[in-house]
Amino acid sequence: MTEQPPPAPSTHALAVVMRDYLSYGEAGMEDLKEAVHAVRRKPVINAFCQHVRQILLGEAPVPTEVINKEFQRRADEETALGEGTPVEAVYYDDQQAYEALADLWEFLDLDPDGESAGAVASVKSAVKQRRSQLLWIEGDPVEALRAWMSWPSLALFGAGVVLSTASWTVSQHVDAGFLHGLLLLLALVGFLMAMVGGGALWLRRVRYVNPDAFLPTPRKPKDERR
Repeated sequence: MTEQPPPAPSTHALAVVMRDYLSYGEAGMEDLKEAVHAVRRKPVINAFCQHVRQILLGEAPVPTEVINKEFQRRADEETALGEGTPVEAVYYDDQQAYEALADLWEFLDLDPDGESAGAVASVKSAVKQRRSQLLWIEGDPVEALRAWMSWPSLALFGAGVVLSTASWTVSQHVDAGFLHGLLLLLALVGFLMAMVGGGALWLRRVRYVNPDAFLPTPRKPKDERR
């Protein structure tokens, strides 16, 4: 019994990626790169990566026809949106299509197996940027403490803790209604003081570790390119 060669991969994933991502220029390529490097890829993205890998290794034919069909579809769409002004489609030959896929592979930062070549670096970068605020950053801990510590906030926190603890403890041994209520009020005031002082210290620590913390992040105008 002779061994059958593996079937050629489907071009469906490539067609979908070209239609939903690559047809929208740089914005679409950036979105595709984000989708390729996602922790959990969509099945169609994973199939696309494996297909392109097989093409570049010579294990599958260059899908020039699929690529040119997408160019034509996009040109027809732009013609319709341009009130009938004809838009000339771009056509690739096999060599141009292969080189375009090779350039795309390099842009997506994929390894020979179709996986994220920069996955480890991305994880390290994310950990570095989002590391726990309880950890010291690199350098001298004493100098770091002096840089972000606010002594008024620390004093407010400490005074609040002492006042709240002492007032609550004494209130448990006092039966007089007025005095008992006053001590509970002081305990609440102390709790608020400690919360304000501790919160101020935490905010200073967060901004010291990451100066861009709490700043608004710009949203990608994904919908504008559709």
